[in-house]
Amino acid sequence: MDCSQCPVHPQLRDAFTAFAKKDSEIVRAHGMRPVLLMSWAYADKPEMTEALAEAYTIAGNANDALVIPAGLAFARVRKLQPELNLYAPDKRHPSPAGTYLAACVTFAALTGRSPVDNAYTMGLDVGTTQLLQKAAWDTVQDYYGR
Repeated sequence: MDCSQCPVHPQLRDAFTAFAKKDSEIVRAHGMRPVLLMSWAYADKPEMTEALAEAYTIAGNANDALVIPAGLAFARVRKLQPELNLYAPDKRHPSPAGTYLAACVTFAALTGRSPVDNAYTMGLDVGTTQLLQKAAWDTVQDYYGR
């Protein structure tokens, strides 16, 4: 797996763990709870999903941080509708649909409220936004065991 800039790369795993701890301590020193946004697998490396989810979940549990499971939502949508492009041409950054999905997951994780039926579409078609909203909500519900 070639992910030279992600927390599951063997040379970066320890740094990810150390910085998650250090940054969480800084956030807590200011009276807040840390939040980690679980990143998603690269478009051409879907096998990264499990390792990323594990790394973020471990870091979240170790630092009492809220983990936003965006990466798991990407994997869910890729299974539900593989033809929907969630990625920019570099296969790492999100397309508009991927950005919308990550925003819906973030909204659901932070508020505990469903993004389903939210009127904002970011210019995407209604069918796509409905799929992404539901996938985001289902992912958050599954991840937090609700």
